[in-house]
Amino acid sequence: MGLSTSLGTAISGLNATQVGIGVVSQNVANAGTAGYVRRVVSTADSLSGQQIGVQNTQVQRLLDTIVQSQLWQESAGAGYTSTRAKALSNLDQLYGAPGSATALDTIYNKFTGALQGLQNDPSSYSLRSQVLDAAGTLARQLNTLSNGVQALRTQAEAGIGTAVAKVNELLGALTKVNARVVSSQNDSAAATLKDQRDSILSELSQYVDIKTTEDARGAVSVVTGSGVQIFDGQASVTFGFDQHSDVRPGDRWSTDPAQRGVGTITIRDASGNSSDAIANNVFRSGSIAANIELRDKTLVQAQGQLDEMAAQMSKALSDREVAGTAATSGAQSGFGVDLTGLQSGNTITLDYQITPGGQTRRFTFVRVESNASLPLPASAQGDVNNQVVGIDFSGGMASVASQIQLAIGGGFSVSATGSTLQILDDGATGTRDVLGLTARPTSTALSSAGGTAELPFFVDGSGLKAFTGSYEGVSQTVGYAGRITLNPALIADRSLLSVYSTSPATAQGDATRPQLMLDRLTKSQRSFTNAVGLDGGNASSSMTVSSYVQRVVSSQGQVVASAKSLDQGQQVALAAIQSRFQATSQVSVDQEMSQLIELQNAYAANARIISTVKEMMDVLMRV
Repeated sequence: MGLSTSLGTAISGLNATQVGIGVVSQNVANAGTAGYVRRVVSTADSLSGQQIGVQNTQVQRLLDTIVQSQLWQESAGAGYTSTRAKALSNLDQLYGAPGSATALDTIYNKFTGALQGLQNDPSSYSLRSQVLDAAGTLARQLNTLSNGVQALRTQAEAGIGTAVAKVNELLGALTKVNARVVSSQNDSAAATLKDQRDSILSELSQYVDIKTTEDARGAVSVVTGSGVQIFDGQASVTFGFDQHSDVRPGDRWSTDPAQRGVGTITIRDASGNSSDAIANNVFRSGSIAANIELRDKTLVQAQGQLDEMAAQMSKALSDREVAGTAATSGAQSGFGVDLTGLQSGNTITLDYQITPGGQTRRFTFVRVESNASLPLPASAQGDVNNQVVGIDFSGGMASVASQIQLAIGGGFSVSATGSTLQILDDGATGTRDVLGLTARPTSTALSSAGGTAELPFFVDGSGLKAFTGSYEGVSQTVGYAGRITLNPALIADRSLLSVYSTSPATAQGDATRPQLMLDRLTKSQRSFTNAVGLDGGNASSSMTVSSYVQRVVSSQGQVVASAKSLDQGQQVALAAIQSRFQATSQVSVDQEMSQLIELQNAYAANARIISTVKEMMDVLMRV
């Protein structure tokens, strides 16, 4: 090896050492900088002309791309769980801690407790006032809860809009940084740009779950967890969101714009083609997915539970139960029931037994006033044990009988005479036995000649009309928790809490009405629709109104606890993967100082070689 070769090698080593010292200095200076990834110098020997060992020096970022990908996935998961947990915690605060003075179950129990006191002394003015005060408080609490749920849905709607705008902004910033990474000719500058790019991707992962790949040029591509490419060197799509400023109980998401009452997210590609991101389930994790789920599922179900509570309380106190009378025709037997007074939304129930086997089943027929109200909405549907069917009464009783016959099929015989509906089984050796036929018309009068103990205790604040559960135009049940109010006529005349008949006149101390009200709420079994989704189930169920209130409060507590637990677990998982990522990418000052000592020694060694070569060349020149 000649002196010139030794000199060239030493100079290249000196240059590499200088680069290394500069990288160490940069690492130390940015030890506390968020998003900064530790740099290292990579050198490789090469052959150049007659010089062997000339070093190629590159500055590289020290990170584990697999761990980084996992980090972004966990970040999306954390964005999802934290968004849900925060919203549900706010909802839990609206319900109040079970048993606390302002909790829903406590307020309801005060109402039934006041009824208990009134039945013992129905003529007491103060006890009547306690009942009305407790009932008014309960109605206002349901109003507050309903408004709170819709406020949370509106917040979720706004959260989607904010997140969509931020995603578009991040994709735009990513386009600019990515172009600079590709065009950069300087390793150190490229590393800094990649730090910026990773910071953008990290923020993007909080809104939507992403996967990334990097090509040989350093350009990055991004796809969602659902497989939709949103970035390929530049933004592949633009997201849009038609945000609604005020979300109401009846507002739902739908693929049909005419039926949609909330915003939807659209994706527009470079060619101008547009698609619905929600319909295609593009967002599967991240805060956008969480807000969509809150707005369209979780909070809709919470509203449905409150509406069902308000509806069942009203109907329990106002609906009369008209039991059918036994009827026969040859070997066939069954019941006939008078439908006088049945209003839109009122029901007729047919209970029957399947033979052989002995399973009991029910059909619930709901009165509607026109075919335009059919079919009934999904929230009204029952299950195999209680099939709910809408019946159009506009064509008269013969048409009603025909529709019911078509709905229940063979094994029954349906007929109508005047206002009486009759349903018989298929005979003693048949496959169906009719067990009962009951009509449930709503009592709209507080007191009348020969009146009944049922009364419109709670009414619909929209027009102060009795609640019947009508499906004309829109379901009266939807949003009813926000409209339920105490009948103002009771406040004007408290004696109506016991007086229900004007002829013969009900005695002021008669306990019939208070006793009926208490029994209807605490003892009578009522059928609840599958829309309430208690305990995660979708089947219709039978329970008392009091039991339902307790289960709603308990179910809500379980949902919140589950959301918090899931978020805590996700935050632990995120912290663990962050720790793994930082183990390689984060700067350790002690490690850098050790590296600096090695570089200083290498620098001194190369400098000594250069000095020695110079001395030897000087000697040669003097020869």
